[in-house]
Amino acid sequence: MLVVVWELSATAQGLLPSSVGDWTASGGAPTVSAGQLESVAGDQAGLLREYGLTSAEQRQYTQGQQTASLTLYRMVDPSAAYGAFTFLREPQMRPLDLGDSVSFAAATGDRAILVVGNLVLLASADQRPPDTALIEIAATLLPHADPRPYPSIAGFLPRAGIVPGSERYVLGPRALREALPWVPATGDDWMGFGKSAEAMVARYRENGQARGREITLLVTNYPTQQIAADQFSSLNKWMALNVEPDQAGGRTVVFGSRSNALVALVFGAESREIAGRLLSQIQYRSTIIWNEPSHTLTDPSFPTMIVGVFQGTGLIMLLAVAAGVGFGGLRLLVKLFLPGRVFDRNSQIEILQLGLSSKPIDSRDFY
Repeated sequence: MLVVVWELSATAQGLLPSSVGDWTASGGAPTVSAGQLESVAGDQAGLLREYGLTSAEQRQYTQGQQTASLTLYRMVDPSAAYGAFTFLREPQMRPLDLGDSVSFAAATGDRAILVVGNLVLLASADQRPPDTALIEIAATLLPHADPRPYPSIAGFLPRAGIVPGSERYVLGPRALREALPWVPATGDDWMGFGKSAEAMVARYRENGQARGREITLLVTNYPTQQIAADQFSSLNKWMALNVEPDQAGGRTVVFGSRSNALVALVFGAESREIAGRLLSQIQYRSTIIWNEPSHTLTDPSFPTMIVGVFQGTGLIMLLAVAAGVGFGGLRLLVKLFLPGRVFDRNSQIEILQLGLSSKPIDSRDFY
């Protein structure tokens, strides 16, 4: 009960520090639950809840005449935090290097967003806090962060021609509609996120496309190749898959392929060749890694086996002699010092006599 009370009080107090460098908090940092997130995140609350937000807190800081606002989102795991980062990151933001404590970071002149484990921090001001202050905040958050790894699906995205900062990590239908607002016009889970799918969306500038036009790549990873095959075959219900535009019947044209448990779709390509160049770079390769300790077993030589046999036999003989002497010796000692009290008591011995002699039989004669 004490541990539960301590955890609840720590959560209520929040994780944002009371001061950061020359910046001082001007008020408290009340914790906001996921159901009340609109008061902090506005119209982004629904998207953050889909990713798995557990709570949030916001605190105001001042430095002289300058003010800054820090908002901290606690996500259910690092994958959810990475997804929230990709959607909260603005197109004009540039990557930011804040040291080993920060896994992902991006910033403009007045805003910054960074990820520490499962924690996502947003800093906004007329002139955002310097990098040293952000590094200090990240160091205070690191002991409370989830150390599990981030998703690896981003490694399947081809890097040639990608629009910097256009990557979006998707874990649900709502986030997918935000990333692909033009297809399809349905509320159904047409990519199968209810089957534990995860996806990456990115924009590309490909040679052969009209000037100023971009194509969009959607890469989805499924738990098994059977689920991937079922979802890929069902895409024809929602869009025109791998058909020429004049045969699409007004539906959205998309070119796609499946590689094992990976499904890749290209939207906006002007020809099959352009889409094929991008799709050919996406291959699913399974790697089995055995990280358990191993031993190399070899048969002993014949002389070693013979010597071992004699040693084992001798040891068994010694144990047999020792057990026999111990049992017999103990019995003789007891009969010597306690005759007729423990072993072979007269009242418990019955003797059958043939009567061949006149001498009565006495049990003590046997010893």
